[in-house]
Amino acid sequence: MSRSLCHRVAEFGGQPTQFVRNLGTALGLALAVSAARAEDPPATPNPLDRVTITDLKRHCGTLASDALEGREAGTNGGQAAAAYLQSELRKIPGITAAGSSGWVQEFGNNFRNVLAVLPGSDPELRSEIIVIGAHYDHVGRGNQTNSHGPLGYIHNGADDNASGTAALLELADAFAALKTPPRRTLLFAFWDAEEAGLLGSRHWVTHPTHPLKDVRLVVNIDMLGRLREGKLIVVGWRSAAGLRSRLVRHNPIGDLDFQYEPKVIADSDHYPFYAAGIPALHLDSGKHDDYHRPSDDVDKLNFAGIRRLAEMVFHLVHQAANADRLPNFRREALTEVAPAWLTPRPQPAPSARLGVVFDVQQFAQNRAVITQVTPGSAAIKAGLRPGDRILKIAHWDGDQVNDIRTIVQVAKNPVQVRVERPGTATPVDVTLGLAGDPVRVGVSWELDPAIPEAAILTRVVPDSPAERAGLKIGDALMQVGGEPVETDEKLRQQLLTKPNPISFKIERHGRVADIAVELFEPPSVP
Repeated sequence: MSRSLCHRVAEFGGQPTQFVRNLGTALGLALAVSAARAEDPPATPNPLDRVTITDLKRHCGTLASDALEGREAGTNGGQAAAAYLQSELRKIPGITAAGSSGWVQEFGNNFRNVLAVLPGSDPELRSEIIVIGAHYDHVGRGNQTNSHGPLGYIHNGADDNASGTAALLELADAFAALKTPPRRTLLFAFWDAEEAGLLGSRHWVTHPTHPLKDVRLVVNIDMLGRLREGKLIVVGWRSAAGLRSRLVRHNPIGDLDFQYEPKVIADSDHYPFYAAGIPALHLDSGKHDDYHRPSDDVDKLNFAGIRRLAEMVFHLVHQAANADRLPNFRREALTEVAPAWLTPRPQPAPSARLGVVFDVQQFAQNRAVITQVTPGSAAIKAGLRPGDRILKIAHWDGDQVNDIRTIVQVAKNPVQVRVERPGTATPVDVTLGLAGDPVRVGVSWELDPAIPEAAILTRVVPDSPAERAGLKIGDALMQVGGEPVETDEKLRQQLLTKPNPISFKIERHGRVADIAVELFEPPSVP
């Protein structure tokens, strides 16, 4: 598709008048399709009914058509895309122009941001602004610095970023359909020249059409069109305390899998705001083999995924826009080192408390037969030998051998052990002292100022009750025994005193789960 138009455009012979005439005809057809949209009521019971796959397809089909030649900033195709955005915004009751000249803010070499605003409804909070942004430009036919090839063909940029642009148009329609607008003002920003170096957002930050000091949160959506297995890249979640929990709140069924990025880099339009000290989130569905190639076409988009992500952004922004207070920017975010728990490495094994190795085949048959005893270990000091079969240890009575390793981790000294020994008619009983200290749950944690409502697990002891229950490094521990996590000392006491089993509410990759940790403690004596 792109190649054929490449040859057709070559026939124009570099005559700009003829090019614009042909481009105008193509755009006119696109706008005619746009105008065929049915007359919608000014409000619907559910504003998200306004976000439809039909309209998402129409927006993406227009913006990523060959007629716009890749929407390179400053070109006729880029300006045609800006014209389409303005025509769509004019149809939305309640949305008003917010540029320096009507809907647009012009800058650079025929570049233009397209800006629209929905005024807030609260007399005190309407001066505060939440920016929802998406860049609408792409790379044209590509060059050596911005294309992964082949060059010379139209790079339609369906995912990057017709998908985010389409979602932003639908979000503007959905917010305008609310019976009462959010308390804070919403600025819908369609950035130009992102591919040229974030020029549109950088220009707005240095020449804001609303006071920069009034911007309380920025949500940037870029490449929403390839949602796979629910994986959503989340950047900037550490730029204000509690942003992570705000995101998680709007993933109630856990269908989205948040991939928390540890760093914020200058790769999209969130960055100029972040660098200016404004809390900023960036959301995208991840790169793919068609990224910055001519093959990034509309037929490869996951439109149901785009709608789901638009729905999540709507709820996120709606809740933030109505909150009594929003958190300030975390200055530490600009310089702090990424937490080690974000990229956990294999942990060193704890010191062996017992010091034996079991026969794998026998273990699979529910028999705990020792094949090796570690020199200097508690086992060898007690006289345990290869070939011994453990019948009882501490309060384990031979039921499930898979429990032995956990029993060893939690048992308190001294420990009674009974073994069946080859060549010995009766079982052998020994008493031993296990190495190291017992664990009750088997976790270490830290309190993170970016996640004030949780403790982050930094270590999970192998074979501990925590590991057996499925807890992992990086889990955000939100509740213990139904109580919130508030302080380090309170959490320590909760883990020491809560009765068996302990219920945990954790968040992992944006998904909240309830996990019951069986402590493997000895039965209480009546």
